[in-house]
Amino acid sequence: MKNADKVWWPGEGITKGEIAAFYDSVDALLTPWLRDRPLVAERCPDGVAGFCFYQKNFPPGSQPKDLPRLKLHAASTKKDVHYLVGTDAHAAVELVDLGCIALHVFNVRQDDLEHPDWLAFDLDPTTKEFADAARAGLGLRKILDEAKLVSYPKTSGSRGLHIFVPLRRSDSQDDVRGYAMRVGEELAARLPDLVTVEFSIAKRGKRVFADAARNSLTQTIVSPYSVRRRPKAPVSTPLEWDEVTTRLDPARFNIKTFARLRKSDPWRDFWRKRQSLPKP
Repeated sequence: MKNADKVWWPGEGITKGEIAAFYDSVDALLTPWLRDRPLVAERCPDGVAGFCFYQKNFPPGSQPKDLPRLKLHAASTKKDVHYLVGTDAHAAVELVDLGCIALHVFNVRQDDLEHPDWLAFDLDPTTKEFADAARAGLGLRKILDEAKLVSYPKTSGSRGLHIFVPLRRSDSQDDVRGYAMRVGEELAARLPDLVTVEFSIAKRGKRVFADAARNSLTQTIVSPYSVRRRPKAPVSTPLEWDEVTTRLDPARFNIKTFARLRKSDPWRDFWRKRQSLPKP
């Protein structure tokens, strides 16, 4: 790896090599979330204090040369985009070598782009308080429980909460997105002072944004076990539902503490709980 000793977190002294080593250490946990899934790279060549940008297109022959590609035509630009396709922790390490920190993944695998294998909600608190995201998440869980849908929470690695619903790949992209938007609207209706589905940041006030837009082809969400570009190098960490409380500090799950705090995988049965969405 090039420049493994380069400091990417000046305040904590965390290096590029340490991020690669972390991804390598969680290979068994990370692989099911990367394998056969198109990726978008968040590149920060100079670490958290430097310039960062998102890269979708990796034409054949460009670095990293040994990762597979998936070619999709972008209607908006009328050009082909060559997405990287995940494999295992090796893919994450290759991306780190290019200056990547976070791993952003599609909601589908390359063999079936029309049928997601999860539905995802991104609960993003405008106040930057995780406690608000936790309250919204517990409200969302109640709606999903009423629909008899098993759901799984994780920290976003930042200030928010992600909630995943495992799917059988029997519902279309449009159906999954439509269902997510309806549930988001229901959550906002039940908790109007806490939650909004308003896309305009200026109109959200201090409410949590229930983002259903992740449920579309070419839209991405941070993978479980992804490191984030935040102080302490936090990890987007799967949780048990009883861990989702207003007292939780997501930053406690970081590359330095992860091995000590997570002795088992709270999402170990995720793929055995795949389900279809309720019919309208």
